[in-house]
Parts: sequence; structure tokens; C-alpha cells
Amino acid sequence: MLLIFVVSLVIVACIGADTAGKNRKRKGWNPICALPPDDGPCRARIPSYYFDNKTCKGFMYGGCEGNANNFETLEACNEACEGNKRGKKNKKNQ
Repeated sequence: MLLIFVVSLVIVACIGADTAGKNRKRKGWNPICALPPDDGPCRARIPSYYFDNKTCKGFMYGGCEGNANNFETLEACNEACEGNKRGKKNKKNQ
């Protein structure tokens, strides 16, 4: 009985890991764009952009630390994170 439980648990874990990894397998997927926005501890208030799972949005970067999901321009954010957009329609099907 314990063996059946353990085997079932392993199967469920494998299926979950495969499902969670599908976004990473998409062409053009950029792991930087999956990071949460982080303005850092400093107070410079530099206009910047981050990606939020669907689109690039503006925020005020403090000027130090933070993370790599921080782009100087909207264009740079869109270019880096194009492959991360959820629900993106395939142009061939339009």
C-alpha cells in the first residue's frame, strides 16, 4: 500500500514539473522577464520598465540593486520579453 502511494506521488510530481516547465520551453522565453519588479533600496526614482507576465509597464527604479527585469526603455523591455507574453496570438492564424 505504501509503495502504491509513493509511486503515485512520484507520478504526480513528474506531471506537475512538466506542466510548470512548459513556459520555459516556449521559443524566445526569457527568464529575466519572469522576475518580479524590484525598484531597489535607493531613492533616485529613474523612470524604467519591467515585464509583468503580459506586457511591459513603467515603474520608478531607485538606482541601485534591484534585479534584471529593469529596462531603460519600453522598446528594450518589449524586445527582451516578447517571447514571455501570455495569450499571444499566432500571426499565421489571424
